[in-house]
Amino acid sequence: MKKKVKQVGTILAMTGLGATIGYFGGYLIEKNAFSGFDMVIFSLALVVSFIFHIIIHEAGHGIFGKLTGYKMVSYRIFSFMWVWQNDGSIVFRRLKVPGTLGQCLMAPPLYEKGKFPFRLYLLGGVLANLITSIIAIILFVPHSLIAATFVIVGLFMAVTNAYPFGFNDGMSLKVASSSEEQQYLLYIQFEVNYLLNQGMTYLELPNTYFEIVPSESSQTYFNEYQHFLQIARSAEAFDWQRLNDHVESLWKRLDDLISVYQIEVKKELIFSLAITNPDDPRLSQLWSDKKVKMSLKQPLMGNKRIEAAYNYFVQKDTQAALDCLEIGRTLVDKAPNLGDAKVELKLNTWLYEKIFINNNRYFYKKSD
Repeated sequence: MKKKVKQVGTILAMTGLGATIGYFGGYLIEKNAFSGFDMVIFSLALVVSFIFHIIIHEAGHGIFGKLTGYKMVSYRIFSFMWVWQNDGSIVFRRLKVPGTLGQCLMAPPLYEKGKFPFRLYLLGGVLANLITSIIAIILFVPHSLIAATFVIVGLFMAVTNAYPFGFNDGMSLKVASSSEEQQYLLYIQFEVNYLLNQGMTYLELPNTYFEIVPSESSQTYFNEYQHFLQIARSAEAFDWQRLNDHVESLWKRLDDLISVYQIEVKKELIFSLAITNPDDPRLSQLWSDKKVKMSLKQPLMGNKRIEAAYNYFVQKDTQAALDCLEIGRTLVDKAPNLGDAKVELKLNTWLYEKIFINNNRYFYKKSD
Protein backbone atom coordinates (compact mmCIF):
# COMPACT_ATOMS: atom_id res chain seq x y z
CA MET A 1 0.00 0.00 0.00
CA LYS A 2 2.79 2.40 0.93
CA LYS A 3 4.59 1.72 -2.35
CA LYS A 4 1.42 2.56 -4.27
CA VAL A 5 1.08 5.83 -2.34
CA LYS A 6 4.69 6.71 -3.19
CA GLN A 7 4.11 5.92 -6.85
CA VAL A 8 0.96 8.07 -6.94
CA GLY A 9 2.85 10.92 -5.26
CA THR A 10 5.67 10.70 -7.78
CA ILE A 11 3.23 10.64 -10.70
CA LEU A 12 1.40 13.70 -9.35
CA ALA A 13 4.67 15.57 -8.83
CA MET A 14 5.87 14.77 -12.35
CA THR A 15 2.49 15.73 -13.79
CA GLY A 16 2.63 19.03 -11.93
CA LEU A 17 6.13 19.72 -13.22
CA GLY A 18 5.12 18.84 -16.77
CA ALA A 19 2.06 21.06 -16.60
CA THR A 20 4.09 23.97 -15.23
CA ILE A 21 6.81 23.62 -17.86
CA GLY A 22 4.17 23.27 -20.56
CA TYR A 23 2.37 26.39 -19.42
CA PHE A 24 5.45 28.59 -19.21
CA GLY A 25 6.97 27.06 -22.32
CA GLY A 26 3.82 27.68 -24.35
CA TYR A 27 3.63 31.22 -23.07
CA LEU A 28 7.23 31.95 -23.98
CA ILE A 29 6.92 30.36 -27.41
CA GLU A 30 3.84 32.47 -28.08
CA LYS A 31 5.53 35.71 -27.05
CA ASN A 32 9.01 35.09 -28.41
CA ALA A 33 10.81 33.05 -31.02
CA PHE A 34 12.09 30.04 -29.11
CA SER A 35 15.39 29.34 -30.89
CA GLY A 36 17.87 26.53 -30.40
CA PHE A 37 20.05 28.89 -28.38
CA ASP A 38 17.08 29.55 -26.10
CA MET A 39 16.74 25.81 -25.55
CA VAL A 40 20.38 25.61 -24.48
CA ILE A 41 19.90 28.54 -22.09
CA PHE A 42 16.71 26.94 -20.77
CA SER A 43 18.50 23.62 -20.12
CA LEU A 44 21.41 25.30 -18.34
CA ALA A 45 19.02 27.49 -16.36
CA LEU A 46 17.14 24.37 -15.20
CA VAL A 47 20.31 22.88 -13.74
CA VAL A 48 21.49 26.10 -12.10
CA SER A 49 18.01 26.93 -10.78
CA PHE A 50 17.72 23.45 -9.31
CA ILE A 51 20.98 23.90 -7.38
CA PHE A 52 19.96 27.38 -6.22
CA HIS A 53 16.58 26.17 -5.04
CA ILE A 54 18.15 23.37 -3.02
CA ILE A 55 20.34 25.98 -1.31
CA ILE A 56 17.32 28.24 -0.82
CA HIS A 57 15.20 25.37 0.48
CA GLU A 58 17.68 24.34 3.17
CA ALA A 59 18.34 27.97 4.07
CA GLY A 60 14.57 28.36 4.51
CA HIS A 61 14.58 25.64 7.14
CA GLY A 62 17.40 27.47 8.91
CA ILE A 63 15.72 30.90 8.78
CA PHE A 64 12.27 29.77 9.90
CA GLY A 65 13.80 27.41 12.45
CA LYS A 66 15.77 30.29 13.92
CA LEU A 67 12.60 32.36 14.11
CA THR A 68 10.93 29.68 16.22
CA GLY A 69 13.74 29.05 18.72
CA TYR A 70 16.00 26.53 17.00
CA LYS A 71 19.78 26.87 16.61
CA MET A 72 22.06 25.62 13.86
CA VAL A 73 23.72 22.22 14.02
CA SER A 74 24.63 21.47 10.41
CA TYR A 75 23.87 22.61 6.87
CA ARG A 76 24.42 20.24 3.94
CA ILE A 77 24.07 20.64 0.17
CA PHE A 78 24.66 17.37 -1.71
CA SER A 79 27.74 15.97 0.10
CA PHE A 80 29.11 19.35 1.24
CA MET A 81 28.35 19.88 4.93
CA TRP A 82 29.12 22.64 7.41
CA VAL A 83 28.90 21.78 11.12
CA TRP A 84 28.54 24.33 13.94
CA GLN A 85 30.87 23.66 16.90
CA ASN A 86 30.56 24.48 20.61
CA ASP A 87 33.11 27.29 20.35
CA GLY A 88 31.14 28.98 17.59
CA SER A 89 33.42 27.82 14.78
CA ILE A 90 32.10 26.09 11.66
CA VAL A 91 33.80 22.93 10.38
CA PHE A 92 33.52 21.70 6.78
CA ARG A 93 32.93 18.00 6.15
CA ARG A 94 31.84 15.69 3.35
CA LEU A 95 28.84 13.45 3.95
CA LYS A 96 26.44 11.87 1.48
CA VAL A 97 23.03 10.78 2.75
CA PRO A 98 21.13 8.52 0.31
CA GLY A 99 17.70 9.84 -0.61
CA THR A 100 18.46 13.46 0.24
CA LEU A 101 19.99 16.32 -1.77
CA GLY A 102 20.44 18.59 1.23
CA GLN A 103 19.65 18.95 4.89
CA CYS A 104 19.55 21.68 7.50
CA LEU A 105 19.65 20.17 10.98
CA MET A 106 18.95 22.31 14.02
CA ALA A 107 18.79 21.91 17.79
CA PRO A 108 15.21 22.31 19.05
CA PRO A 109 14.03 24.49 21.93
CA LEU A 110 13.13 22.70 25.17
CA TYR A 111 10.17 20.39 24.70
CA GLU A 112 6.89 21.55 26.17
CA LYS A 113 3.87 19.34 25.72
CA GLY A 114 1.42 20.95 23.34
CA LYS A 115 3.82 23.79 22.52
CA PHE A 116 6.54 22.21 20.42
CA PRO A 117 7.20 24.52 17.43
CA PHE A 118 7.71 22.22 14.46
CA ARG A 119 5.49 23.51 11.65
CA LEU A 120 7.46 26.55 10.52
CA TYR A 121 10.76 24.68 10.74
CA LEU A 122 9.48 21.80 8.61
CA LEU A 123 7.74 24.13 6.14
CA GLY A 124 10.58 26.64 6.02
CA GLY A 125 12.11 25.16 2.87
CA VAL A 126 8.80 25.14 0.97
CA LEU A 127 8.06 28.71 2.04
CA ALA A 128 11.52 29.86 0.91
CA ASN A 129 11.05 28.27 -2.53
CA LEU A 130 7.62 29.86 -2.90
CA ILE A 131 8.68 33.32 -1.70
CA THR A 132 11.70 33.53 -4.01
CA SER A 133 9.60 32.23 -6.93
CA ILE A 134 6.91 34.85 -6.33
CA ILE A 135 9.54 37.60 -6.19
CA ALA A 136 10.97 36.38 -9.51
CA ILE A 137 7.48 36.37 -11.08
CA ILE A 138 6.81 39.94 -9.95
CA LEU A 139 10.18 41.34 -11.01
CA PHE A 140 11.22 39.38 -14.10
CA VAL A 141 8.64 37.00 -15.58
CA PRO A 142 7.67 36.88 -18.47
CA HIS A 143 10.48 39.06 -19.83
CA SER A 144 13.28 36.70 -18.76
CA LEU A 145 13.57 33.07 -19.81
CA ILE A 146 16.03 32.42 -16.98
CA ALA A 147 13.63 33.90 -14.41
CA ALA A 148 10.77 31.80 -15.80
CA THR A 149 12.94 28.69 -15.45
CA PHE A 150 13.81 29.67 -11.89
CA VAL A 151 10.08 29.92 -11.11
CA ILE A 152 9.33 26.54 -12.71
CA VAL A 153 11.96 24.82 -10.58
CA GLY A 154 10.90 26.71 -7.45
CA LEU A 155 7.28 25.68 -7.82
CA PHE A 156 8.34 22.11 -8.51
CA MET A 157 10.51 22.05 -5.37
CA ALA A 158 7.69 23.53 -3.29
CA VAL A 159 5.08 21.06 -4.54
CA THR A 160 7.23 17.94 -4.27
CA ASN A 161 8.31 18.83 -0.73
CA ALA A 162 4.90 19.97 0.48
CA TYR A 163 2.96 17.00 -0.90
CA PRO A 164 3.34 14.24 1.73
CA PHE A 165 5.06 11.14 0.36
CA GLY A 166 8.17 9.14 1.23
CA PHE A 167 9.87 10.96 4.07
CA ASN A 168 9.81 14.51 2.72
CA ASP A 169 8.89 17.70 4.60
CA GLY A 170 5.20 17.30 3.87
CA MET A 171 5.13 13.77 5.23
CA SER A 172 7.10 14.75 8.33
CA LEU A 173 4.64 17.58 8.93
CA LYS A 174 1.71 15.22 8.44
CA VAL A 175 3.15 12.62 10.83
CA ALA A 176 4.09 15.18 13.48
CA SER A 177 0.67 16.80 13.28
CA SER A 178 -1.07 13.46 13.87
CA SER A 179 -0.41 13.29 17.63
CA GLU A 180 1.52 14.68 20.57
CA GLU A 181 3.50 11.42 20.72
CA GLN A 182 4.78 11.92 17.17
CA GLN A 183 5.80 15.48 17.98
CA TYR A 184 7.80 14.21 20.95
CA LEU A 185 9.47 11.59 18.73
CA LEU A 186 10.38 14.34 16.26
CA TYR A 187 11.86 16.34 19.13
CA ILE A 188 13.94 13.31 20.15
CA GLN A 189 15.40 13.08 16.63
CA PHE A 190 16.41 16.73 16.62
CA GLU A 191 17.77 16.64 20.17
CA VAL A 192 19.73 13.41 19.72
CA ASN A 193 21.38 14.75 16.57
CA TYR A 194 22.36 17.89 18.49
CA LEU A 195 23.76 15.97 21.48
CA LEU A 196 25.73 13.62 19.23
CA ASN A 197 27.10 16.65 17.45
CA GLN A 198 28.26 17.97 20.83
CA GLY A 199 30.21 14.76 21.45
CA MET A 200 27.84 12.64 23.57
CA THR A 201 27.60 8.95 22.70
CA TYR A 202 24.53 6.72 22.75
CA LEU A 203 25.36 5.31 26.18
CA GLU A 204 25.54 8.87 27.51
CA LEU A 205 22.18 9.97 26.10
CA PRO A 206 19.18 10.17 28.49
CA ASN A 207 17.55 6.77 28.99
CA THR A 208 14.14 8.28 28.32
CA TYR A 209 15.04 8.70 24.65
CA PHE A 210 15.28 4.90 24.36
CA GLU A 211 11.96 4.15 26.03
CA ILE A 212 9.74 3.13 23.15
CA VAL A 213 6.86 5.52 22.56
CA PRO A 214 3.89 3.36 21.49
CA SER A 215 2.19 4.30 18.24
CA GLU A 216 -1.54 4.93 18.41
CA SER A 217 -2.41 3.43 15.03
CA SER A 218 0.59 2.40 12.93
CA GLN A 219 4.37 2.68 13.08
CA THR A 220 5.92 5.75 11.49
CA TYR A 221 9.53 6.46 10.62
CA PHE A 222 9.60 8.59 13.78
CA ASN A 223 8.85 5.45 15.83
CA GLU A 224 11.38 3.43 13.86
CA TYR A 225 14.09 5.99 14.61
CA GLN A 226 13.94 4.93 18.27
CA HIS A 227 14.73 1.36 17.25
CA PHE A 228 17.84 2.58 15.44
CA LEU A 229 18.84 4.39 18.62
CA GLN A 230 18.57 1.08 20.48
CA ILE A 231 20.66 -0.62 17.79
CA ALA A 232 23.39 2.02 18.13
CA ARG A 233 23.38 1.83 21.94
CA SER A 234 23.55 -1.98 21.95
CA ALA A 235 26.50 -1.89 19.54
CA GLU A 236 28.34 0.65 21.69
CA ALA A 237 27.77 -1.57 24.74
CA PHE A 238 29.03 -4.65 22.82
CA ASP A 239 25.72 -6.33 23.65
CA TRP A 240 25.59 -8.40 20.48
CA GLN A 241 22.54 -10.49 21.32
CA ARG A 242 20.44 -7.45 22.08
CA LEU A 243 21.80 -5.76 18.96
CA ASN A 244 20.73 -8.74 16.89
CA ASP A 245 17.28 -8.80 18.51
CA HIS A 246 16.69 -5.13 17.68
CA VAL A 247 17.86 -5.54 14.08
CA GLU A 248 15.79 -8.67 13.59
CA SER A 249 12.67 -6.90 14.83
CA LEU A 250 13.11 -4.29 12.07
CA TRP A 251 14.00 -6.98 9.53
CA LYS A 252 10.58 -8.56 10.07
CA ARG A 253 8.96 -5.26 9.04
CA LEU A 254 11.48 -4.39 6.33
CA ASP A 255 8.93 -3.68 3.60
CA ASP A 256 7.15 -1.15 5.84
CA LEU A 257 10.29 0.94 6.37
CA ILE A 258 11.33 3.93 4.29
CA SER A 259 14.02 3.17 1.71
CA VAL A 260 16.90 4.70 3.66
CA TYR A 261 16.01 2.69 6.75
CA GLN A 262 15.73 -0.52 4.72
CA ILE A 263 19.34 -0.17 3.57
CA GLU A 264 20.57 0.60 7.10
CA VAL A 265 18.74 -2.42 8.52
CA LYS A 266 20.37 -4.68 5.93
CA LYS A 267 23.81 -3.27 6.69
CA GLU A 268 23.45 -3.61 10.46
CA LEU A 269 22.06 -7.13 10.02
CA ILE A 270 25.26 -8.04 8.16
CA PHE A 271 27.25 -6.74 11.13
CA SER A 272 25.17 -8.43 13.84
CA LEU A 273 24.88 -11.77 12.03
CA ALA A 274 28.60 -11.78 11.22
CA ILE A 275 29.28 -11.68 14.97
CA THR A 276 26.43 -13.81 16.31
CA ASN A 277 25.66 -16.23 13.47
CA PRO A 278 28.20 -16.10 10.62
CA ASP A 279 26.65 -19.18 8.95
CA ASP A 280 23.26 -17.53 8.50
CA PRO A 281 22.25 -18.07 4.82
CA ARG A 282 20.92 -14.50 4.58
CA LEU A 283 24.42 -13.07 4.77
CA SER A 284 25.43 -13.87 1.21
CA GLN A 285 22.19 -12.41 -0.10
CA LEU A 286 22.58 -9.26 1.97
CA TRP A 287 26.21 -8.84 0.92
CA SER A 288 25.31 -9.04 -2.76
CA ASP A 289 22.37 -6.62 -2.50
CA LYS A 290 23.02 -3.84 -5.03
CA LYS A 291 21.73 -1.02 -2.84
CA VAL A 292 23.73 -2.28 0.12
CA LYS A 293 26.88 -2.47 -1.99
CA MET A 294 26.34 1.06 -3.24
CA SER A 295 25.82 2.35 0.29
CA LEU A 296 28.93 0.56 1.57
CA LYS A 297 31.02 2.36 -1.04
CA GLN A 298 30.60 5.60 0.87
CA PRO A 299 33.80 6.43 2.79
CA LEU A 300 32.37 6.14 6.31
CA MET A 301 33.74 4.49 9.44
CA GLY A 302 30.52 2.51 9.95
CA ASN A 303 30.77 1.02 6.49
CA LYS A 304 34.34 -0.11 7.07
CA ARG A 305 33.26 -1.62 10.40
CA ILE A 306 30.60 -3.68 8.64
CA GLU A 307 33.01 -4.76 5.89
CA ALA A 308 35.65 -5.70 8.45
CA ALA A 309 33.19 -7.84 10.44
CA TYR A 310 31.98 -9.61 7.31
CA ASN A 311 35.51 -10.23 6.02
CA TYR A 312 36.74 -11.61 9.34
CA PHE A 313 33.82 -13.59 10.77
CA VAL A 314 32.21 -14.77 7.52
CA GLN A 315 34.95 -14.80 4.86
CA LYS A 316 37.72 -15.69 7.35
CA ASP A 317 39.93 -13.12 5.62
CA THR A 318 41.92 -11.55 8.44
CA GLN A 319 44.03 -9.25 6.28
CA ALA A 320 41.03 -7.83 4.44
CA ALA A 321 39.35 -7.15 7.78
CA LEU A 322 42.43 -5.38 9.16
CA ASP A 323 42.72 -3.31 5.99
CA CYS A 324 39.11 -2.17 6.40
CA LEU A 325 39.74 -1.19 10.01
CA GLU A 326 42.87 0.75 9.04
CA ILE A 327 40.93 2.68 6.42
CA GLY A 328 38.12 3.23 8.91
CA ARG A 329 40.47 4.95 11.33
CA THR A 330 41.41 7.47 8.65
CA LEU A 331 37.75 8.42 8.18
CA VAL A 332 37.14 9.94 11.62
CA ASP A 333 36.78 13.42 10.15
CA LYS A 334 34.09 12.17 7.76
CA ALA A 335 31.81 10.97 10.57
CA PRO A 336 28.44 12.78 10.59
CA ASN A 337 29.10 14.00 14.14
CA LEU A 338 31.57 13.71 17.00
CA GLY A 339 29.45 11.24 18.97
CA ASP A 340 29.25 8.79 16.09
CA ALA A 341 33.00 9.14 15.55
CA LYS A 342 33.64 8.13 19.18
CA VAL A 343 31.37 5.10 18.94
CA GLU A 344 32.84 3.93 15.63
CA LEU A 345 36.37 4.25 17.02
CA LYS A 346 35.29 2.16 20.00
CA LEU A 347 33.87 -0.55 17.73
CA ASN A 348 36.91 -0.35 15.48
CA THR A 349 39.18 -0.99 18.49
CA TRP A 350 37.03 -3.89 19.65
CA LEU A 351 37.31 -5.58 16.27
CA TYR A 352 41.08 -5.04 16.20
CA GLU A 353 41.49 -6.62 19.62
CA LYS A 354 39.14 -9.47 18.73
CA ILE A 355 41.17 -10.30 15.62
CA PHE A 356 44.56 -10.13 17.34
CA ILE A 357 43.44 -12.14 20.37
CA ASN A 358 41.96 -14.89 18.20
CA ASN A 359 45.01 -14.94 15.93
CA ASN A 360 47.38 -15.19 18.91
CA ARG A 361 45.36 -18.06 20.35
CA TYR A 362 45.55 -19.85 17.00
CA PHE A 363 49.32 -19.22 16.79
CA TYR A 364 50.04 -20.57 20.29
CA LYS A 365 47.75 -23.55 19.76
CA LYS A 366 49.52 -24.36 16.50
CA SER A 367 52.95 -24.00 18.16
CA ASP A 368 52.02 -26.45 20.92
